[in-house]
This record gives sequence, C-alpha cells and structure tokens, in this order.
Amino acid sequence: MPKTRKGSAIDLYNSHFAATLRALMEKNGTTQKEIATAVGIRPQTLSLYCTGETQPNVDKLLKIAEFFNVTTDYLITGTVLEDIPAREMFGLSERTIENMKLVKDGYFEDSPYMLPLLDRLLGDKDFYETLDRAAKNKRIAAHNAEQADFYEWKAAQGLQTYLLEFLSKNIDVTEQEQ
Repeated sequence: MPKTRKGSAIDLYNSHFAATLRALMEKNGTTQKEIATAVGIRPQTLSLYCTGETQPNVDKLLKIAEFFNVTTDYLITGTVLEDIPAREMFGLSERTIENMKLVKDGYFEDSPYMLPLLDRLLGDKDFYETLDRAAKNKRIAAHNAEQADFYEWKAAQGLQTYLLEFLSKNIDVTEQEQ
C-alpha cells in the first residue's frame, strides 16, 4: 500500500508529478483504468497518484513513463530536455543551431533526407572518433613542417573515407524513411 503524503490537498494536487500525470492522461485521452492495467496497479491507486496523495515507487514510475513514452524526469519535474536550449545543453554556436533549424524547417526542400542523415551522423560514435583522429593529424601537421603535407593528407583522407562509407550505408535508408 502506497504511503500517504503530507501537505495541503491543493499543494498535493498541484505537485509536479500529479499535474504532469493528469495532463498526459488528458492529452492522450487515457483513462485511469487503462493506465492502472498497463502499470499493474488498482485504478484507485492511480487515482491517488492523480490527486498527489501518493506517488509511485520507481518500478511503477518507470512503467508509467513507458506507457506515455516520456522520461521519468519529465513525470517528476514536468521539464522536458528539449526545454533546455540546445545551445546551452551541448555548447553549440548560435550559427550551428540556426543551420539545424533551417534543415528541420525544410530549407533544403529538395533534400528531405538531410535531417535524418544528420541525426544518424551525429549519433554515430565512429564520426566523433574520426573527427578526433583528423584533428590530431592537423595538430601534428601544424607542429611538424617537414611532414605537414603528409599529416594534412592523412586527416583529409580519414574524413573522406569515413564520410563516403557513412553515406553509402545510410543514404538509401534515410531516403526510404521519407
């Protein structure tokens, strides 16, 4: 049996979790019975969650988050990671953010696969490793005049090889997703 929380009924009702749960239910047109069945609790228990009188344990919280396809952080705080500006979260420049918005908003309308392709590229760990190797080779070139051409070539060759292989593996997949 869940523990009853202390506080005024209004404060409990307006708590982040209770308010977020009610908002998700309303947005998705979901009943307490549907969620209770999916989570493995009684509808009365879910009713107590909705009023803020009790809160779920970690396992039940995770099941509720999975049911609504949201994070547990969102359920608890009502904050979505997207609410934190990407520039702040990732340390990106304003120029980068603006360019990504252009891609998202269809600036490259003849290339609708660009956003999924960028998503795949930025989600590929090998991309970051390749960039790191190229940057190391460029640094060596900058400090080694005798072999600068070789290390610059090596940096460019590594990036070119990676990108060509990446495109050959991913361009058809991203076009099919469109």
